[in-house]
Amino acid sequence: MTLHNQTDPLPGGGGLGAGRCVTVHAVKEVLESPAPAITSTAAATIADRLFGITGRAVALGGERDANFILVTSDSKFSLKIANPAERPGVIEMQQLALQHAGNADATLPIPRPIATRQGHLVGSVELEEGVAAVRLLTYLEGAEIPAGFSTGPLRHDIGACLARLDKALLGFEHPEQDREYLWDLVQLSAIRPLAHHLPGQQFEFVSNWLDRFRHEVEPRLSATPNQVIHADFNPWNLLVGFERPESITGVIDFGDVIRSPRIIDPAIAVAYQCFGQQDLAGVAADVVGAYHQVMTLSGAEIELVPDLVMARLVQSLTIGCWRAELHPENRDYILADAEPAWQAMQRLDQLGTEAMGSAVAEACRSQ
Repeated sequence: MTLHNQTDPLPGGGGLGAGRCVTVHAVKEVLESPAPAITSTAAATIADRLFGITGRAVALGGERDANFILVTSDSKFSLKIANPAERPGVIEMQQLALQHAGNADATLPIPRPIATRQGHLVGSVELEEGVAAVRLLTYLEGAEIPAGFSTGPLRHDIGACLARLDKALLGFEHPEQDREYLWDLVQLSAIRPLAHHLPGQQFEFVSNWLDRFRHEVEPRLSATPNQVIHADFNPWNLLVGFERPESITGVIDFGDVIRSPRIIDPAIAVAYQCFGQQDLAGVAADVVGAYHQVMTLSGAEIELVPDLVMARLVQSLTIGCWRAELHPENRDYILADAEPAWQAMQRLDQLGTEAMGSAVAEACRSQ
């Protein structure tokens, strides 16, 4: 294991001025590669040598990265060791986005980056799988949101918190912001080759929706405002208060930040709040109405919400089923959202996007 803690750009990636386009094949390589296999002892050694912080590392779950809580004598930190298939420039962008947003709004419940011994936001370590970017963040206290838990007050707080974050990210730019990425909703059509991993009924549903998205949604979406967004405001990435389970106390994962149409952010948040819910129109109205109070949305953006909610559900189900076949050892983690997403897709199809759209429009008008 070789540690890097120098002033030169990280191996395999550029500094702030080095932006490279990446093919969809290269993006798939990141999602195809398993998270690096790192023991808690090795993680603690990495933290000590790169950041000068001695503590005990406790392993956490992760889709693509190796994640740990670093517990010291008087504090806690979040240690993230990236998938070696991920370009360090993407990790750098995440750190700089956190820094930018924190500087713009000091009250945001987001982690703050911790610099390496040499003052850099990203270090690196050479593993058997390749060179991996390493970062250390402040640790945010809070409880996980229980699966399927969604109430009006929680949805309002999610919408308002996300809007504050998007407002804080205004003006942020980075060479990696326009990367090709399968989780970017604008690039939804790129998942079509993965749809064959779905069973028959789901395959037909998803295929039809991909056609609708390409012909009816993409042209309208391209005309809406763009900025760097969080792009994954789902309950797995959020913490709530121990005593106030309907109040967001932490946003803990910036792994999907990308420049994309702004309206995608609240739509993604709505999609995950639909899990296990019956009143999908009310769910969407709560989240988007609260978002609109902080970040005013145009009529054209508001009209796109139902289609984008469905698009995210389609995306989540398809990518999840594909990755579960690639990584059977992590199948339960990867497919945690698969069945709730499929149920929500069917409910939204029965409800109709028009009904959800009317509820969202009314909620925004009343703000």
